[in-house]
Amino acid sequence: MKKLVLSLIAVCAFAFAANAASFTVNDSAIDALIENSTEVFTAEFMTPAPAASVAPAKGEINTTTAFLLSWLLGGFGVHRHYLGTTPWMWAVYTFTGGGLGVLWGIDTLFIFLDLIGVGEGYLNKFINCEKIIAWI
Repeated sequence: MKKLVLSLIAVCAFAFAANAASFTVNDSAIDALIENSTEVFTAEFMTPAPAASVAPAKGEINTTTAFLLSWLLGGFGVHRHYLGTTPWMWAVYTFTGGGLGVLWGIDTLFIFLDLIGVGEGYLNKFINCEKIIAWI
């Protein structure tokens, strides 16, 4: 099996190398294209949005949506992204299986308690939280 995989890799590498040799780059044509180009976007379109406007507020969060995302896709951290957690949190949840199911389960429980009205304010712990364990 190892020989087969290594043979396939070698054949692909040889094919790519053989095709790459036939391509040429015309530097003068590229320079002419750059010199004759016009700017399409102006600076006002290229300015990034302020960071404060990206984070959701409590009024913008639907508890039912947060619960459904946690219940269905919580192992991938989609609910934490919806609630405004740091952008890399999905990687933590995805590569650890939702914290081996523990983080995912407790997140879902707290969001469910807030949904049915038993735990008022549980959802506030998740909104814009940068910690992996939001409920501590």
